[in-house]
Amino acid sequence: MIINILVGIAVIIAAYIGYYLLSHLKKTMFNISVQDEPRLKSAAKNGGWMFIFLALLGIISLLIQNDILILVVLLWMTAHGLIVEFAILNVINHKQH
Repeated sequence: MIINILVGIAVIIAAYIGYYLLSHLKKTMFNISVQDEPRLKSAAKNGGWMFIFLALLGIISLLIQNDILILVVLLWMTAHGLIVEFAILNVINHKQH
């Protein structure tokens, strides 16, 4: 029961992060214009779509109730979040120099 609640929270967070990244493709993010920085635009676009995909996969795993799939989705969300965060931080740090 608690795992289902945690996966539900993770799905909501992943969907929100995906929406946020995709909605900021034509705006500024961290005081950097996303359109003017191709690496940031690529990280936001690919990261956003992947988070939306992971949110959908999380919903499917909740409906199927397969423990292995739930574990894979949670690990994948965690790893992908770290990768997107590092990619965005890399752009931010190099833009400040």
